[in-house]
Amino acid sequence: MRIARWIRLVLVLAIPLSSVAFGKDYTSDECPVVGNTETYIYHVPGDRNYRQMLQENENKKKDNRRCFESRLEAEKAGYRKSHAIKVK
Repeated sequence: MRIARWIRLVLVLAIPLSSVAFGKDYTSDECPVVGNTETYIYHVPGDRNYRQMLQENENKKKDNRRCFESRLEAEKAGYRKSHAIKVK
C-alpha cells in the first residue's frame, strides 16, 4: 500500500505544468479527458460529471483537475474511469 502511495506522489510531482489548470474553464477540445486529482477518477464526454469537471470550482482552495489527451494516458497516470451514468 505504501508503494502505491509513493508511486502516486511521484506521478503527481511529474505532472507538467501545462496539464494543470490554474483558474480557468476548459473546453472539451482542450481537455478531452479530465481527471480529479483528489479521487483519481477521470471523466469523458457524455459522463454525468464531465461538464462540471471542465468548469473551474471557485469554492476550492486548489484546482483538482488534470487534463489528459486520452483515456490511456489517464489510466497510465493511475486514474480509473468514472462509474457515473452517461447523460442522454
